[in-house]
Amino acid sequence: MIDWLTLLKPGLLSLRNIIRRPGRGGRAKAVFVALFTLVIWLLVFLFATRVLRNLRAADLVGDILCRKFLGLMWITGAAMLVFSSLISSLSGFFLSKDLELLMASPVSQESVFWARSTQALLVSAWMPAAFMLPVFLAYGYSFQVPFYYYLIAPAVTVPLLAGAGYLSQMLVMILVNLFPARRAREIMGLSAIVAFCGLYIAFRLMRPEEMLNPSGFMSAAAYLANLRATGSIFLPTEWAVESLWPVLSGRPGRLEAWRWLLLLWSTGAALAVITSYVAGALFWPGYNKSLEGSSRRRGSHGLWSLALGGLTALMKPERRALVTKDLKTFFRDHAQWSQLILLAALLVIYLYNFSLVNLSRFPDGAFVLENFFAFLNLGLVALIAATLCLRFAFPAISGEGFAYWIIKAAPMSLADFMRIKFWLWLPPIWLIAVGLIILGNYYLGVSLTMHVAAGLITLILTPGLCALAVGLGGQFPRFDAANPAQAPTGYGGLVYMVTSSLASLAVIGLSAWPIINLLNLERGRRLTLIPKTGGAFLLALAALVCVYLLIKPMRQGLKALEEGSDQE
Repeated sequence: MIDWLTLLKPGLLSLRNIIRRPGRGGRAKAVFVALFTLVIWLLVFLFATRVLRNLRAADLVGDILCRKFLGLMWITGAAMLVFSSLISSLSGFFLSKDLELLMASPVSQESVFWARSTQALLVSAWMPAAFMLPVFLAYGYSFQVPFYYYLIAPAVTVPLLAGAGYLSQMLVMILVNLFPARRAREIMGLSAIVAFCGLYIAFRLMRPEEMLNPSGFMSAAAYLANLRATGSIFLPTEWAVESLWPVLSGRPGRLEAWRWLLLLWSTGAALAVITSYVAGALFWPGYNKSLEGSSRRRGSHGLWSLALGGLTALMKPERRALVTKDLKTFFRDHAQWSQLILLAALLVIYLYNFSLVNLSRFPDGAFVLENFFAFLNLGLVALIAATLCLRFAFPAISGEGFAYWIIKAAPMSLADFMRIKFWLWLPPIWLIAVGLIILGNYYLGVSLTMHVAAGLITLILTPGLCALAVGLGGQFPRFDAANPAQAPTGYGGLVYMVTSSLASLAVIGLSAWPIINLLNLERGRRLTLIPKTGGAFLLALAALVCVYLLIKPMRQGLKALEEGSDQE
């Protein structure tokens, strides 16, 4: 305990010296920061008070909505602390410059850990606490609460934020033992993406649009029951709401509120104990790894090589070498493959939105709406495929960077080089596009004709979009780009987005009338000669557009690369 306090003393003394001797212009800066903070707090207080006033004005559901708003505030504050604690814990535990001195000093590793843990909690908790303070005051002012509300609110906040901080610290220690600590930016970026995707999916699955939409329920009782439904009872943020809401609602004598408060404190204490055990097992090994370079793991390396060998077994040696290099480069750069996590979250929400479409409420216009949404799905999937091609296929050539001379010196033609880039990215983009079409139309309940037509259009349009991306990437290469994400940001990326959008619109537009005629034929209507011949002609034009996209851009990109090589 004494060692722990001693290790905290330098930080406290440094803070005291900054306050006592702020330096030249320091007092003016401090006054400005204080005034700015007060203004922000005042604005948040006024905004929260206005929101609570409007919510409470709603008949029957006012207090229920205020309770939902309180739960949302807790979730936001906990998420802010998790993001902040990940960074501060990694820096304090493994990347701080004074760690070598501390670890060599005559104090226990446990004291060093708990001193750094306390610092990380204080550093990361001040922002969520500052965010929640004016909201707490707004609730107290709006509900005219008794004085002990201002004692219970901090008692609820401390264990909740401490528990979130301990969870972040355990996650940091696990990550550092799995990955090199020097790659702090990659680890934190990946963690932030995963956390954002989880929160995004969770928020969307809550269907917040139905909270204020009573028309979507069969009765007022069902609407009130949906609003009264609380969050998951396993979330500490819900425990915080259950602890504080009886005081706000004027029922402070309920024993359940004190049980939830006790559960919060016991859970925070349990997380502190678990963190202590995790630190005893992982803190010292993680610190040692932070002083070392990245080491190879034979098991994972062997499995990865075996998987690559299976994928490239039937290729020629030079093609196998290029594909292996591209795949390894892609998965070594977290800035590229981590985007797949965000993409997966967005695709889940995309399909979930289509699953909510209920066309049975419109029996008279179900056929029209059904096919309207099917064509909308087709256009959106084409846009998604074009975006994926722009992000991954377009910079495939520019990704060679200044090592492009190796490709020119290799026993491989530039045509083979471009074809490899094309076939490397087409299968995953193809799979995503076709999967979205099939699942989207499944949730919409479209007819078999529409299923087949939309699937065929996606099958022939996606390769054209991918070839267009690779071809324009060859015409507008950026070998000096710092990373592949910068390659599509230039003039070539703009040309691709405009061209791919117009091409997708042309293919879908040319196919629309023939598909509608087929749908009418499926419903029993007869077609005359003009719809038959005209539909076949339009489908042939759509196919020609796709073939043109598949051939012409690749040839122009190859010509540009060859001319560039000749000029060099």
